[in-house]
Amino acid sequence: MPETLPDHVPSPRTLLVWDGTRYRAVRGHTDGTLQVRGEDQLFSYDTYMAEISVGIVSGADGTYDSPAVPAGSVWKVTHVGARDATSPTTGYVFMSSIAAVDRGFASIIQAIPAATWLFVPCEVYLPATAFIRVWFQGSLLGDGVAVSLHGYQMTLET
Repeated sequence: MPETLPDHVPSPRTLLVWDGTRYRAVRGHTDGTLQVRGEDQLFSYDTYMAEISVGIVSGADGTYDSPAVPAGSVWKVTHVGARDATSPTTGYVFMSSIAAVDRGFASIIQAIPAATWLFVPCEVYLPATAFIRVWFQGSLLGDGVAVSLHGYQMTLET
């Protein structure tokens, strides 16, 4: 690895980082904190995220979607909950919907009384425009349902 330094090093105590070509001075913010890209962090955390959406199931034995992740955000979902407030159901299937592809990550198949919240732990990363879809097995047309997401929004750039 060549020992190429930046064109100007402000002080002998300046932190240097190897960028693959040469050493560069590490950048900082005016408050003295280190500037890093989100993907360079061991743990990326921006803020707590809790979303609850309430609506009507898509039809008998239908689905309901959580709000989509806004542009410029990435969510890490750690718990998902679902509830059919109107009718008893026979199960919930939890799916992440990313780029119009649904991928199941958890299910609860059992008799579920009406208005009962059930939660599953998970580790689902959702990029912008993605969402969680819940399939309410045994639901009826017009049932009032809810989907709850808990987790955190990741830091993209600091």
